[in-house]
Amino acid sequence: PQSRRPTRACTSTTGSPSPLPSTYPIAMFTLRRKRPMRVASFGAVGSFAVSLAFVTYVASRSASRLGISTMRSASSQHTSPIRAFAARSRGGSIAPKAHKAAGSTAAVNTAPATRESAEHDAYDVVKIDDINEYGARATLFRHKKTGAEVLSVEKDDENKVFGIVFRTPPTDSTGIPHILEHSVLCGSRKYPIKEPFTELMKSSLNTFLNAFTYPDRTCYPVASQNLKDFYNLVNVYLDAVFFPRAVSDPQVLAQEGWHYELDKEDDALTRKGVVYNEMKGVYSQPDNIMGKVEMETLFPDNTYGVDSGGDPKVIPSLTFNQFKDFHSSKYHPSNARVYFYGDDPVQERLELLDSYLSEFEKKNVDTKVEWQPLWKEPKTIKASFPSNSEEGKYMASVNWVVHEEPLSSEEKLATSVLSHLLMGNSAAILRKTLTDSGLGEQVLGGAFDDTLQQMVFSAGLKGMKSEEDSLKVEKLVTDTLERLSKEGFPDEAVAASINTIEFRLREFNTGGYPKGLMFMLGALGEWIYDRDPVDGLRFEKDLQSLKDKLANKEPVFENIIKKYLLENNHRLAVTMVPDAQLEEKETEKETKELESIKSKLSSGDVTKIVQETKTLKDAQAAEDSPENMAKMPKLTLEDLDKKQKEIPIQVETVSEGTKLLTHDLSTSGIMYMDIGLDMRVLPVDDLPLIPLFERMLTEAGTKNRDNVALSQYIGTHTGGVGVSHFISQKVDGNKVSDPNSVVGYLTLRA
Repeated sequence: PQSRRPTRACTSTTGSPSPLPSTYPIAMFTLRRKRPMRVASFGAVGSFAVSLAFVTYVASRSASRLGISTMRSASSQHTSPIRAFAARSRGGSIAPKAHKAAGSTAAVNTAPATRESAEHDAYDVVKIDDINEYGARATLFRHKKTGAEVLSVEKDDENKVFGIVFRTPPTDSTGIPHILEHSVLCGSRKYPIKEPFTELMKSSLNTFLNAFTYPDRTCYPVASQNLKDFYNLVNVYLDAVFFPRAVSDPQVLAQEGWHYELDKEDDALTRKGVVYNEMKGVYSQPDNIMGKVEMETLFPDNTYGVDSGGDPKVIPSLTFNQFKDFHSSKYHPSNARVYFYGDDPVQERLELLDSYLSEFEKKNVDTKVEWQPLWKEPKTIKASFPSNSEEGKYMASVNWVVHEEPLSSEEKLATSVLSHLLMGNSAAILRKTLTDSGLGEQVLGGAFDDTLQQMVFSAGLKGMKSEEDSLKVEKLVTDTLERLSKEGFPDEAVAASINTIEFRLREFNTGGYPKGLMFMLGALGEWIYDRDPVDGLRFEKDLQSLKDKLANKEPVFENIIKKYLLENNHRLAVTMVPDAQLEEKETEKETKELESIKSKLSSGDVTKIVQETKTLKDAQAAEDSPENMAKMPKLTLEDLDKKQKEIPIQVETVSEGTKLLTHDLSTSGIMYMDIGLDMRVLPVDDLPLIPLFERMLTEAGTKNRDNVALSQYIGTHTGGVGVSHFISQKVDGNKVSDPNSVVGYLTLRA
């Protein structure tokens, strides 16, 4: 999923206008809890793995395979969960003797004993679950009048989260789900301004505000730590999805989807539109073109074979009536999954939601996602992509649709561990084999991905010199898998991967994103397919079962490779061939098409397009009326928490002037440590080498361990070791900093 507005990752500057003086000592930063440290390693499993990976938002291969897209973004790309999520959530197997730390010290949260009554006259209680892994209670309600399902999670977390999700599998590549996701937040019944989303960004205290479109669902989540602000956000989103201006005003579709544009009658006819332009950008990228080819070929018989984000060649066939009908049939409470999380009162959640749902009656909505039948024989396909030169480089991938009926939660966990074993880091066996082959410059794919109903496996290479090299990739992958299915994995690798996966699960570190958002996305992996949402959040039983099987020397991973890959003929080998003339050909084809369309228009039609272009631009430039702006919910100073939150800090000076900063916080029994090495001892000319040096620290081995042994050692004994750098002007209170006063650290985090 892509963010509606630009999301900037934390970056570091790698240069400075002057040499960095060596006046600062090494600094060590620790984050710890007083009770004994638990050196366990936890990792992501199943759909929860995808959720945790989602928060990173930066894909190694954006927008390829599954075509998840979202609301408009100046830096938007159409990101694939298979490429993006797997690459960001790389995570292997167990030798029981090496797993003592993770197995024996795992902290289990318990749900607080005192909970609010889970009853409301407008809802039936379907089930109540305590999710002990995360100290939360989940109540599944069903709205009596409409059948809408509501997952209410009670958790002692002030960062409250709401989300409403509709199952929206498309039947074509017009991009209706994506365009509608943009459009519903362009004004609604209660909030009739052009951009409520933008106004909320200005005036809200939200900790998350976005929307995103998957190939089979559309999600609208918000989060805030302020209770009034939270309910303001919920009101705006509920009114937007159920009563949008877009279904009564064709101008919204023209703006967000597509329209013909003519400023003057003599001008060349063009097509414009937010999503149309966005998707043209998406499919100008080779990786995204490859992902589109893969998905269309792997899934010829169900919704995953079309593009929910929109194919620019197909988007212009979308009509306003189709657009309205899609909203009417899909954006109905009977097709909704509604989610609440946090410490707000359950009764208030349900009451607010019922005020919207009660306006509807129950409706039969068929949005079931059909299964793609598995093939009897493997297939190969060759396609082209635009290249900047005659000597463009080739890409190749090997892909499987893994199954045609639901997998158990334990099988999903096992495939997550297997993904880490195969592709989780530079020392992972399949990834290392692909890298060491010398066939290409960069590894593609992340092994198994279970974002959607049917799991997909993918691995490949890009940056190959010839088509002949690209054809070797399939054999390299299948031969490696064949060998592993017979020989198995080293105990050290298995232990490291199990430890890594387990650590991520127990730690549940979502970075700067709300934990409740990750709960929602994890639950949706099951819930959206009419299964128990809580199954997407639990892992304890499956993890222990997997450990027991491995301890008993059962060939768990070998059997998965055999059953779901080697003996599975739903395999696709893709070769992407560079074409230096392709972009020019496609541009010329589009130009001729538009010229042909205009030549067939009457003078009245041309005048109409000119007028519609002017009307749309005028509407976009117009200010919302003060009366309508006043309808947007706002906060006052009285609504704000006046008490400043403090992070405990203890500052000490230890040997040779090194500063030690300690933060005594509740961190689930896990200790975190940062070691900051002063970079100002380096000549400026050496600073560009820092990123390479960072990679070498963790990927090139040490005096005592090669890169594989080091990776396994880190994975077995820690939750991971990361290296980064930071360079900035020195802060001097409220004064303008001296540009030559620079602070720079190379930081190791464990």
